[in-house]
Amino acid sequence: MNFLDRLTLSVVPLKAALRSLFVFKVSHTPRRLWNVLKILFSMGLSRLLKRPIVWGIPPIVMVEPTNICNLKCPMCPSGNGDMARPRGRLDMENFKRLMKDIGPDVYQIQFWNQGEPFLNRQFLDMVALAKTFGVMTQTSTNGHFIRSVDDARAVVESGLDLIIFSLDGTDAETYARYRVGGDFHLVMRALEYLSEAKRRLKSKRPLIELQFLIFKHNLNELTEIIEIARRNQVERISFKTAQIYDDQQGFEFLPENEKLSRYQYDGQHFSLKSDLPNWCKRLWMNTTINWDGSVSPCCFDKDADYAMAYIFDRPLTFKQVFKNEKYTAFRRQVLSNRKAIEMCRNCTEGMKEPYARIVEMRDRVSIERFLREALQLQDKDAVKSE
Repeated sequence: MNFLDRLTLSVVPLKAALRSLFVFKVSHTPRRLWNVLKILFSMGLSRLLKRPIVWGIPPIVMVEPTNICNLKCPMCPSGNGDMARPRGRLDMENFKRLMKDIGPDVYQIQFWNQGEPFLNRQFLDMVALAKTFGVMTQTSTNGHFIRSVDDARAVVESGLDLIIFSLDGTDAETYARYRVGGDFHLVMRALEYLSEAKRRLKSKRPLIELQFLIFKHNLNELTEIIEIARRNQVERISFKTAQIYDDQQGFEFLPENEKLSRYQYDGQHFSLKSDLPNWCKRLWMNTTINWDGSVSPCCFDKDADYAMAYIFDRPLTFKQVFKNEKYTAFRRQVLSNRKAIEMCRNCTEGMKEPYARIVEMRDRVSIERFLREALQLQDKDAVKSE
């Protein structure tokens, strides 16, 4: 079995991202390669010696275009209203300064976090700017703002390498069960427009990925989403388990079959399937920069409660933030007692089992295997629910 058929997303920095270096349009400069070697070596030493050592900066940076969203997804802090931090949009001038600072060193910019990226009207300009530095660019969208072939053409011409559509249902009713306020047919048209724009421009980019969150209400659609992907020239599908924040959400959304969940139920409460080892590679390989310049250690810091600094406060550089005392103390805490950090207690890093599976549409063997397994899991879940 190809290791990409079963991919634990907690190791994205080491497997999926390294694969991306050779699949997408990335400039492999000596400076970038040296930075990756430094950060990998210092990460390994830190784990071995159990003390934080940092050389270089993370090759993967998540940049939040906005934390505003048009949907009301019940388990998303942005959609359900639980987010306490201010709402806003990343300013283009701030992004230019950021790219001038980190652009020559990083390999990948992920344009998402909380919110819908396309609600920042300068988003595609930011993608185009990032591409001038030779970095790989990705985004994740609910697909409601690609409303014409011209919109899709702008996406293709920006140079975006990968676009992920959140699509957790194969009909309007199932889709709206979680994507509250969303329009299933609008998303389907967006997929069609983007496929058409790529065809007209004779472009292979952006690659299109569907992200399908697995809930109890959409289990019977695991096979149907494959057909939607085939019809719309989708390159891959990510089947991902859902993240919950309380037991009530678990009862409402999680499948009965625990193989389809990142949580286990002890008869009273849901808990993550993880021993929470005192280690996290994200603190070396990744970082998250929110729209207002707050630098969070990772995307699990939804409200920037653990912000290390504000990168847009002059004259700070990212390297100064990444190596400051607050960041160092946080790494030290993770290496000694990760369980003491609240946001880490619901994190997938170090889980016992994969929490997502990527199916490459070009791999027929992988698809057939997945379909067989999906049918078996659906049957088992149906029995448990009776």
